[in-house]
Amino acid sequence: MTYTKHLLSLLLVMATLTGFSQNKKGDISLSITASPFPTSNSNSNDFGVIAKAGMEFHISDNVSFQGSFFTSNNVLFKNDSGININSYGFIPSVQYYFLNKPKFNVFGQLGYGFGFEDLTRNYGEIENSALTIFSIGAGANYKLKEKLYVQLHLPYFNAQNITINESVADGVAVFLGFNFKLN
Repeated sequence: MTYTKHLLSLLLVMATLTGFSQNKKGDISLSITASPFPTSNSNSNDFGVIAKAGMEFHISDNVSFQGSFFTSNNVLFKNDSGININSYGFIPSVQYYFLNKPKFNVFGQLGYGFGFEDLTRNYGEIENSALTIFSIGAGANYKLKEKLYVQLHLPYFNAQNITINESVADGVAVFLGFNFKLN
């Protein structure tokens, strides 16, 4: 009998959360976020930024697909090493909204994509490489206005340089930005 009570309670909670969800099937949104990008090269510390722009389409109230374009520059604010690393790419991902309220939501995300990395040294040598990027993480949106949300995204990502078979980035990043509902 206890099992039945727990099951009915869980179904009631799930129905309540789904009934008041902010995301609906067919919703489309655009997000723009950025993260600090510190790097260390040749015993020198550089500081740049990673930026993402994503287009998200909800296939249900709780599941969406997103395509994110990213770019990074490791010396945008500080260049002590003389090594400039720029990367560009695309990461398709799927999001599942665990909590989907009118004022805020919490989601999990899983993605895998491709990109390119350009590494330029002080003496002009440029190395171009191909990347694969795996990403898994969580995030949240908090409603500021009717269609404007502030977004916090905490993905663990692993960027692998497949040209030279080397890991170029591995860890958790903190992305902060905005999410705009388009419809």
